[in-house]
Amino acid sequence: DSLGLCTRDTLVTQSRYVLDDPWRATNNTNASVRECDTSVTWSGWYRLFINGLSAQIPDTCVEKTGCGTDIPLWIRGGHPTVKDGVVTRDVCGHWHNYCCYHGSYPIKVKACPGNYYVYELVRPTYCNFAYCAGNYICMSLFIRLVSSLH
Repeated sequence: DSLGLCTRDTLVTQSRYVLDDPWRATNNTNASVRECDTSVTWSGWYRLFINGLSAQIPDTCVEKTGCGTDIPLWIRGGHPTVKDGVVTRDVCGHWHNYCCYHGSYPIKVKACPGNYYVYELVRPTYCNFAYCAGNYICMSLFIRLVSSLH
C-alpha cells in the first residue's frame, strides 16, 4: 500500500504498534478501574486486538460505562474502504447520556487488505478518556459467511 501501513513488517512484528488491551472492550463495564489514554505516548499507527482477535474502534455510540473508562471514545463518520486510503475521523466521547458530549482530537484511519484497520492514535484531550475496541470485524465476516450458506 502507498504508506506501508498495512505490511506485516510494520505492524505484526513490532509489538509497539499492536494494542491488545482486553480492558478496551466495549462490554467492559468494570467500574473498579478507570483507564485513561492521556498518559500514553502515542507514536505511529496501531492495529487493535481483544484477546488476540482483530478489533476496531467502534463507529457508533458506546455505552458510557464501557471500555473500562469514564469517557469511552469512538469515531464518527464510519470506517473507510481500502480504496478510500487514509481518512480523518472525529472522535467522540459518551458522557451524561450524550453520545458525542465530549470531542477529542481527530485521528486518521486506514482500511487494510485482509479486513482490518489501522489507526493513527493521538493523546485524548482529557483523562479519563480512552479509545474503545470491539470485535465488529469478526462479527461482520461471520454474518456474511452465514448469509452465503443460505
